[in-house]
Amino acid sequence: MELARKVQADLLPPSNSTLGGLDFAAACVPAWQVGGDFYDVFTTNQDHVAVVLGDVAGKGLSAALLMGMLHGALRSMRWMETPADQEISWRQLNYLLSTRTAPERFASLFWGSYDREAGIIRYVNAGHLPPLLMRRNGNGMCKISRLEEGGPVLGVFPTAIYHQGEVAVQPGDLLVLYSDGIVEAANASEEEFGEERLCGIIQENCARPSAEILDEILKQVRAFIQEVPPQDDMTLVVARIN
Repeated sequence: MELARKVQADLLPPSNSTLGGLDFAAACVPAWQVGGDFYDVFTTNQDHVAVVLGDVAGKGLSAALLMGMLHGALRSMRWMETPADQEISWRQLNYLLSTRTAPERFASLFWGSYDREAGIIRYVNAGHLPPLLMRRNGNGMCKISRLEEGGPVLGVFPTAIYHQGEVAVQPGDLLVLYSDGIVEAANASEEEFGEERLCGIIQENCARPSAEILDEILKQVRAFIQEVPPQDDMTLVVARIN
C-alpha cells in the first residue's frame, strides 16, 4: 500500500505552477493510503493546456489501479480540435472502461482544454460535478457559471454519446474543479459541507492567488468536519486565467 501510494503520488503533476496562460494550484487528499481521485494539468498536442479531474468509484487499491489506467489513457490519446473528433475520443475511452472493468467500476471525469489564443475553454463533463467558472461582473461581484456539457459517467454504458461544450474566458477568470469528497464532507451531525459553502468561500476569496484560494477551501472543510475522518478522497484544482 505504501508503494502504491508513492506511485500514485508520482503520477500527479506539480501542485502549484503556471502553464500556458494558467496559474493553477491543486491538491489530492486520499481518504485511505491510496484513492480513486486524480487530477492532471498538461499541454496537449495542439499546445493548449488540458485540465483534468477524475473520480473513480470506490476506494483503496482497486480504485487506484483503475485511476492509473484512466490517467495513462488520457495522456496517450490524441485529443483533437473539432467537436466531432473530441466526441469520438470520448466514445473510445468510455468503451475501453466499459469492456475492461467490472460493472461496479466506473468513473466521473471532467476534461477541459484552454485555448489561450482564442480565449476559449473547450470541455467534456462525463458525469462529474460541474466545475465552477468565476468571473467578475461590472459591479465587481463574482458571477458563477457551471460547466455541465458532456455525457454520463465512463464505464457504464458502452455506446454512450458525449458532446463538447465551450465557454469564452478572460484574464482574471477563475476555474475551480472539485471532487464530491469536498462537498459531501460531513461533520459529526452528518451535515454535509455542500456546494453553497464552497461557492461562498470562492466568492469571498476570488481575488486572491490560486494557491491561497485552494488552501482556504481545504482549511474550511477541515474546520467544518473537525475530528470526523474524511469518508472520501478530496481533490481540488484552482486555475486562474492570466
